[in-house]
Amino acid sequence: MKNDHSPVSFPLLNPYGHVAFQAQRGDVHTVIVDGQVVKHEHRLLGTDLAAVRRTVERTVDHLRSTMGEEAWAKGMNPDVPETKVLDNPYTYTDYRSTSTHGR
Repeated sequence: MKNDHSPVSFPLLNPYGHVAFQAQRGDVHTVIVDGQVVKHEHRLLGTDLAAVRRTVERTVDHLRSTMGEEAWAKGMNPDVPETKVLDNPYTYTDYRSTSTHGR
């Protein structure tokens, strides 16, 4: 992992936590699988990305035409259930409720 131009690359205080919570795929410099370099200098090797893009676009076109525009739009923009704001016992206020702080 190396990306000197990424704002999430520093400070590197905990390497494991950094990889798990901060780093993104663009921060991966080199990947070796079974002795073969498959990504180097942030670029995939041996992959025809243009062909992959065409295949994905054809798949999306097929799904849209099979499902119909209404079902496609509903699937891409699902109804968001109503939410309820829960009392947060970890706020730094004087607010108290019986559900989090007793009486």
